[in-house]
Amino acid sequence: MAEPVVRLKGVVRDFFDGVRTRRVLQQTDLDVFPGEFTVLAGPSGSGKTTLLTIMGLVLAPTLGRVVIAGEDVTGYSEDRLATVRLRKFGFVFQTAALVPALSAMDNVLIATGVQGGRVTPELRKRADTLFEDLGLKEYARLSPAQLSGGEQQRVAIARALISDPSVLLCDEPTSALDVDSSKLVLDTLKRLSRDPKRGVVLVTHDPRVFPYADRLVKIEDGAIAHDTREIGGGDE
Repeated sequence: MAEPVVRLKGVVRDFFDGVRTRRVLQQTDLDVFPGEFTVLAGPSGSGKTTLLTIMGLVLAPTLGRVVIAGEDVTGYSEDRLATVRLRKFGFVFQTAALVPALSAMDNVLIATGVQGGRVTPELRKRADTLFEDLGLKEYARLSPAQLSGGEQQRVAIARALISDPSVLLCDEPTSALDVDSSKLVLDTLKRLSRDPKRGVVLVTHDPRVFPYADRLVKIEDGAIAHDTREIGGGDE
């Protein structure tokens, strides 16, 4: 089996609420593999989003190790973590959060500028390819207001992919969409997960997402309660 794109070893997360320290993520081991669509599921407050933000180097674990594509980033400074995050990760959130005054294409290209990069001819070519692959070619020059919710989310996916990340992290990307738009977005993510160099992780509490998962990991009370990879006897 390929090397994990993300490896969590003994990861724990505590929060201090001003009165006491609460453990919101119990000691957790989890590997995320390329070419696989992993769904993290659980009710609100279960710890699934905490787990996702630790994976994405947005939140530091209280204890444990985080390894990204073979690179142990445990103890890295914020600046070094930011560099790894920009190089390795793409993020898709519950809302597309597109800039209203910009076209769909410019919303994707601006992500490079925000990260300090230049919009080169090669980058424009990559953006054109992404729009074609995601079924967005005819919408490239339209404003967000002219797009449906599902189309906006696919633009957000293109924005997340513009830097060619090895990990795509999605936090409830279909929760605000209707059934048809949700299916379009989930079909897109499923297809993207087939890239042998990229892992896709999606957090949800919606059981309608479960059939799309190659691997379903259920989180309860800050711990992994069920993992279909372990049930199936796959290697970790």
